Amino acid sequence: MMRKAMLCATVLTMAAGSVAAQDAGWAGYYGGVMGATHKGGQDYEGGSSSYDLEGPAFGIFAGHLWESGTLVYGAEVAAGRGGVYEVSEDGETSYKDDYEYNRFLDVKARAGYALNNVLLYGTIGLSRASFLSNETTTDSTGLILGVGADYKVNDRFFLGAEILRRNYDFYDNGQDVDIDASFNSLGLRAGIRF
Repeated sequence: MMRKAMLCATVLTMAAGSVAAQDAGWAGYYGGVMGATHKGGQDYEGGSSSYDLEGPAFGIFAGHLWESGTLVYGAEVAAGRGGVYEVSEDGETSYKDDYEYNRFLDVKARAGYALNNVLLYGTIGLSRASFLSNETTTDSTGLILGVGADYKVNDRFFLGAEILRRNYDFYDNGQDVDIDASFNSLGLRAGIRF
């Protein structure tokens, strides 16, 4: 009798593990809202002058995930608006509304590992940013790299956090100068699965 109970418990445990490995529950379409704070810097034309960058951005995101066991992968697009603006390196002068990144459009690949209700992932992609200077907007495409974690609150809703590194290298039409910018963003996300 004890052997049968042990055998049944073993079979049930293996079956439960197999079901969990087959479906981590993250696959499908999703969308949501996000907010992020940014910190970094940019150099003008070979370091002739340098400024810190800081400020918030808010936006929306949408994507699709596939899964194979606990491996989860997919693609996401995000659009944000805000004001990631220049600050003098001594922190005394802000150039908010004069020299700032005010729009972002990101296209990212995501891949990660599901641990029950938590999805840990890495991401890489391209970002299109709009930089305002001297009342002229210049668009630039750069690389983004990052890591993040999403937590399923229930079958439909999730919360998450994401850290991204953004790099842009472009010619600014407003100032007739080359700019090399790198800054980090720490974002919080809230989404729904469809």
